[in-house]
Amino acid sequence: MMVMKMMTVLSGVLCDSAEVLHEDIHLSGCSDSDGENMSANGTWKLPTGARPIMYTRDDVEPGEKNVLICHVTGFYPAPVTFSWTRNQQNVTEGTSTNVPFLNKDGTFNQFSRLEFRPHLGDIYGCTVTHLDLEQTRFWDVQQPQPSVGPAVFCGLGLTVGLLGVAAGTFFLIKGNECS
Repeated sequence: MMVMKMMTVLSGVLCDSAEVLHEDIHLSGCSDSDGENMSANGTWKLPTGARPIMYTRDDVEPGEKNVLICHVTGFYPAPVTFSWTRNQQNVTEGTSTNVPFLNKDGTFNQFSRLEFRPHLGDIYGCTVTHLDLEQTRFWDVQQPQPSVGPAVFCGLGLTVGLLGVAAGTFFLIKGNECS
């Protein structure tokens, strides 16, 4: 019986001194000689801030097939549950979820994918559920905005070029007047 008590105490000391994000320890024992029951339970130390992220596989072209990816990382224990919506309606067709992957810090990350054809104005949602936590991220289909960078660069180049031609013409005329 003394050996059992010593194992329980040592296990508790070792567990308390380790710096880990989570621990799940359960020891139990009993003694036929004195009728004692002993048990020790560990505690969960959950990391804060499981982070869901949503993005598309390819550049978005309205009406063209694409894949919307919902990625969550920094959670423990595995797994999480994913659910998808399109314009607040549940979507199950074209969805898939991988198995959780272990991170170096002992937490997990997991992906879910939704194959879809984006249409202007559609709003997609990915809800991640884990134990007592539920987070939703939204992604909406928007008209791609034309880039103003090339237009500004072209206009600036044209202006500088015209100023150069005007200055060159001025100096050419001035040089001919002096001769």
